[in-house]
Amino acid sequence: MKRTVLVWIMVCALLLGFSQISQVMAQEATPSAEADQETYIHVVVKGDTLWDICEGLYGNPWVWPKVWQLNPQITNPHWIYPGTELRVYYKIPKSFETVTAMEQTAPEPQPEPEITPPPTAPPLPPKVPTLTFSEIDQVGFITPFIPKGDGIIVGEERQRQLIGAADKIYLEFQRSAEPETGSRFFVFKTSEKFRHPVTNKEVGYLNTILGVVEVTEVSGQLAKAIVRSSYDSISPGDKLMPYKKRSEEITLEPGAEPIEGRIILSKGETFLIGDRQIVFIDLGEADDIKAGNRFEVFRDPKATGPFAPKEGKLQLSAEPIGELLVLTVEQETAAALVTHALQEFTPGEHIRLKTGE
Repeated sequence: MKRTVLVWIMVCALLLGFSQISQVMAQEATPSAEADQETYIHVVVKGDTLWDICEGLYGNPWVWPKVWQLNPQITNPHWIYPGTELRVYYKIPKSFETVTAMEQTAPEPQPEPEITPPPTAPPLPPKVPTLTFSEIDQVGFITPFIPKGDGIIVGEERQRQLIGAADKIYLEFQRSAEPETGSRFFVFKTSEKFRHPVTNKEVGYLNTILGVVEVTEVSGQLAKAIVRSSYDSISPGDKLMPYKKRSEEITLEPGAEPIEGRIILSKGETFLIGDRQIVFIDLGEADDIKAGNRFEVFRDPKATGPFAPKEGKLQLSAEPIGELLVLTVEQETAAALVTHALQEFTPGEHIRLKTGE
């Protein structure tokens, strides 16, 4: 009897041990009873990926991270091998639906911003030929009357008759002038009235620029000044007019029509004229002449001798002897620079406005 009881006790103990081992094995294989009901084992075959498996099982490849979380033995989700046992869900848990929907919803592509091409730069204006004449301030002018000026030079600090650059001088101004310290003035002198060399009509007065002075002290109508530039001899009695810097850049411009005129005078009233001299012509603003216009100096052909044809019968082309560039323009006259001289010429020579480049 005791032996039977003992055998029975041993059998019960063995059964109890097997039951506990089964429970432990079941717990190791399945994290929870609930997991056993929701998952099963899927064996990987050649060519499988988590992406493909999830797409085949659930029609949604985007849940592969959840399957990977269920299988911690997979260290790299991109490498799974045939024969590997994966625990997978029978169906996608409802708790994944929102997450997977978010994961598989890619952001809508934004339209690329329209790149507005920069505005096309306007073409550069054609380069205009110019000539620099640094002595432009020395160019005189012709007036039909004697200009009074704003004042005169009354003397030099050391009482010299000839005044030059850097000399200190004394000035007297007209009551309407009202000079200020630092203001500058042209010094000029006016010639006797002269006539046209061909028509003999009165033209006017040549005003020659002698230099530039700057006021250093003012006392009523009297002032002290210093000579900043001297282009010619300056003397007491020479007149003053406000200084205005002229542009040294002369833009070359063709004329509209080949009108003709004459050289009437040269700077210094010299008779023979050559390269780089300043001359004055009998055409001006009234004739639509502008600074930068160019003139051809020419001479009509003329035969001499006992067999020469009568004047006006010789029909040959004019002979060019030089070229002028207009620097400044007055109402009826203009000052010009001799830019080219094939030979010396004189006041009275013919000139013709050039219309081409």
